[in-house]
Amino acid sequence: MTPITSELDNLKKLEAVGASHELAETLAEIIEKSHVDSHESLKEFIHNELTREISGLDAKLTKEISGIETRLTREISGLRAEISRDLKDLLIKIFGIIVGTVGIAVTILKLFP
Repeated sequence: MTPITSELDNLKKLEAVGASHELAETLAEIIEKSHVDSHESLKEFIHNELTREISGLDAKLTKEISGIETRLTREISGLRAEISRDLKDLLIKIFGIIVGTVGIAVTILKLFP
């Protein structure tokens, strides 16, 4: 039902119970204005609630992202330290292989002058 039809129905109902045309018209306008005002208030309330919820979600997401960044930074630092240790171990092994190979070469050269 449209607002105009609703207002006309209210006007007819008020006149049917004995209200004068002017009184019925005034009451119908008051009822319609009240309806429009309450509708606007409801829209404003919903808008405010949605804004509040979105702000809350934004804060939660920001906090969660910050936590993830901190954990990733910690993990990356740990991985870098582990890779550094592994590279040192590998370098020591390669140096050992080179020293061993040189030792074998020197021994072979001493055996076959």
